[in-house]
Formats: sequence, C-alpha cells, structure tokens
Amino acid sequence: MTAGQAQATSAPTPAAATPSTPAAPSTPATTPSTPATVPAANTMAGATQRDFSAELGKLRASNNSGPMDRSVSVLGVLLAIVGLVIILVSFMQSRGYSSILNQMDALILALFGLGLIIVGSALYIRSAMTRFLRYWLLRMVYEQRDLARQHTPPLDD
Repeated sequence: MTAGQAQATSAPTPAAATPSTPAAPSTPATTPSTPATVPAANTMAGATQRDFSAELGKLRASNNSGPMDRSVSVLGVLLAIVGLVIILVSFMQSRGYSSILNQMDALILALFGLGLIIVGSALYIRSAMTRFLRYWLLRMVYEQRDLARQHTPPLDD
C-alpha cells in the first residue's frame, strides 16, 4: 500500500464522522402559507397565454408585414439564385479560354455573381430577422403585461 492510498483510506468521510446528524428530507415540506408549486419567471398566466396565442395566430394569418416584406424576401432568394447561375456560367466559359484577358473578364463576371449572392442573402436574412423580432417583441409585450398584472395591488374602494 502506498502513502497516498493509506491517506485516502484513513481519512474519515463527513457522513461517517457525524452519524448522529439526521438526513435531510428528500422532499421539501410545504406549509399552508407557501404554495407547493411556484411558476417559473418566464411563464405567462393562462389568460395571458391565450391572448398571446390568439394574437400570434392573427400575426401568422395576416403576416402583418404588407406586400413589401414578402417581395423583399422573394427578391433576395432570386438574386442569390441568379448570382449562383452567373458564377457557374462564368466558370464554364473561363475553362475554354486560353487567353488570360478573357479569363479575367470571366472572373469579373463571377465576382458580380458573388455580389448578387451576398446582396440576396442579406435581403433574405433581413426579412427572416424581421419576422423573428416581430414575434419576440409581441412575446415581450405580453410577458410585461402579465408581470404588471401580477405585481399591481388591487385598488381599494
């Protein structure tokens, strides 16, 4: 037996050192003054959840963004596709050229296609983030209303 093993086996454990201490109860005791379940901080009350779901349904049904938001998203996807096609066409053309000047023309065309892909992706991401942030803002408004209702004392008449 090595010295390290001897120290490990001879050191008393805290449970073994104090056998007279009672074990902690496995379930918390509830008293009549404390509720058994406490709602989480980020959950909404039932009525607020129903209001939020109804408002979210209206938001999805109407898209609440007008025709410009949808057209910007479609334009972004189309620009990205056109840019990809331009890159592929310029690559195929540059393979047949033996002159470096003609290959540079194809390279410039490919860079234009890359620019179209970047602009199209940015437009699509902007549209997607707009939809997400609209949902997030709606949820924040309903959660703040719910918190205000919970923490507002009732009015005395």
